[in-house]
Amino acid sequence: MKSLKNLLKQFCIISFSFLVSPLNLYANEKFKVDGEVLHYNTELAVEEINRNIMDEDVEVLLNTLKDNPNIKIINLTSWGGYISAAVEMADIIIDFELDTHVKEICFSACPLLLIGGEKRTLERGSKIGFHRSYWSSDSMRDFYEDKETRENYGWDNEFVFASWVYDESQEDIYSQFKYYLERGVSPSFVIETMRARSEDGWYPRRKELLEAYIITQ
Repeated sequence: MKSLKNLLKQFCIISFSFLVSPLNLYANEKFKVDGEVLHYNTELAVEEINRNIMDEDVEVLLNTLKDNPNIKIINLTSWGGYISAAVEMADIIIDFELDTHVKEICFSACPLLLIGGEKRTLERGSKIGFHRSYWSSDSMRDFYEDKETRENYGWDNEFVFASWVYDESQEDIYSQFKYYLERGVSPSFVIETMRARSEDGWYPRRKELLEAYIITQ
């Protein structure tokens, strides 16, 4: 799960088309309409760098649903991605009152999409995984050392930046906790999701997921 909602985009992609946004081309690889079912599988992106929940996916999801009003359910397969994108996509799922269904894996930021569903289900043999947010030291350094970013945020030194990170992290935790509770998830379960480290993750059994209202049946 890529942490902090205000992280700058870190994906640089060479354009292959003058008529269609290349980022949307990559996002489209992840979506497939099959009658009333929309399949969203981030692993289908050809380039490994795009096998994430990305900001470009938000627009593709919205347009796909508008163009296919018959869609009732979205199947999810993803190892995660940007929290900011997942939150926006979850809002769309809620607004269109879709059911959500996990196939194979829904990890990291992906459960945010899952619990946006009206009816939430898990395919037998598949897994839902959680971990607390993280921000790698290399990514954090690159973010801080970008001169334009520092000027925009007004960071005079590393200590001011560290204070900003601390504040933003707490805001992110609060926002995620609030969202889970709004969707009816057990508070004690949400707390447990924040204990798991990103290297290992936490994969609750089906009974735990049902009791916590992560899945509804």
